[in-house]
Amino acid sequence: MTGLEGIILQYATLFGVYAIMSLSFNLEYGFSGIPNFGKILFVSLGAYASGAIAASLVLRIGASRLEMEIIAEGEPAYCTGEAKYVFHKVVEQGIVTVGELSAIFLLGIVVAVIAGVVGGIVASYPALRLGGDFLAITLLAMGEIVRLIVYNNQWPACAFDGVSGIPSPFVLTPLGHHTLFAITTLVLLFLVYLYVDASSNSPWGRVMKAVRDDEIAAKVYGYNPARVRMKVLAVGSGLAGLAGALLVFYTGNVNAMSFKPDKTFEVIAAVMLGGSANNIGSLVGSAIIVGLLVFLNASSLRALGITLPANIESALPYLKFTIIGIIIIAVLLFRPQGILPEQPLKTPIVSKMREILSRGSSKNRETETTRS
Repeated sequence: MTGLEGIILQYATLFGVYAIMSLSFNLEYGFSGIPNFGKILFVSLGAYASGAIAASLVLRIGASRLEMEIIAEGEPAYCTGEAKYVFHKVVEQGIVTVGELSAIFLLGIVVAVIAGVVGGIVASYPALRLGGDFLAITLLAMGEIVRLIVYNNQWPACAFDGVSGIPSPFVLTPLGHHTLFAITTLVLLFLVYLYVDASSNSPWGRVMKAVRDDEIAAKVYGYNPARVRMKVLAVGSGLAGLAGALLVFYTGNVNAMSFKPDKTFEVIAAVMLGGSANNIGSLVGSAIIVGLLVFLNASSLRALGITLPANIESALPYLKFTIIGIIIIAVLLFRPQGILPEQPLKTPIVSKMREILSRGSSKNRETETTRS
């Protein structure tokens, strides 16, 4: 896709992915007070898992129908040069059916979510002992350790070469596969939003806020903060794994260098800008940050007919980082609650109590008026 239509579809897809990551981070930090500075770690776990399973299945089906034998020694079969040839032929000749690609896509999503949940449970153990800045730095370090290990080993993402050529689930459909993928991403975002909003406005949401605001008080009322953090990290990391799978099937690539810490801070900036503990705010912040990432890009500007001098074009990536840094500092200084501040929970019992209190206050006013 080129031109304005391609940019719009790119924006819609990346908005869906970043919004899912922002909602998961908002669940962890906004509602539960867990500073997960290793968010990109769980996104990468989902990407590695879904990329490996998708590449393996497409290669097995394609190689059998091309009557090829893939020989790999000490590395995954999908890391070989023959694998890239098979991936190319799958798209060029339509060797794999649309139904098979769709099934691989669904399986990749399921595997990515499971990988994220498992990673979240493992990462929750530092959260049981640490808090605040110590936990944030620990999770950030864990993300870098995993990224460097994957970058220097063939398993699971072909070391520094990465996995490339993974076909989109809709690449063989008669309709534009970019359009279908953008629609699918937005549908998944809608489902994730419904789940996160229902969770945060349920009794479980009150428990998360209790642990965030006063851990000792939560213990007094019988809640186990360690168990609460474990559940929140498991759910948030599972959603991050889903975002990782969507990135893999959108780009067709998995490379450890794509999961640097700056991605985490883009998500943090989105949540802080939109409003912590506000799910609509996470969507608003994601829309703004993704707009910077998509439109402050030399290829996007050229597609829109905007030509910049070469030295300015080369500075655009650094300009994005500068603007995101300024956003974080400005929000902290001038509007720490974000564009949309945190709202009271909308759980049924809370709504009912407000209704009863409002009725009582109105009756009291009527009584005072009658007496006067």
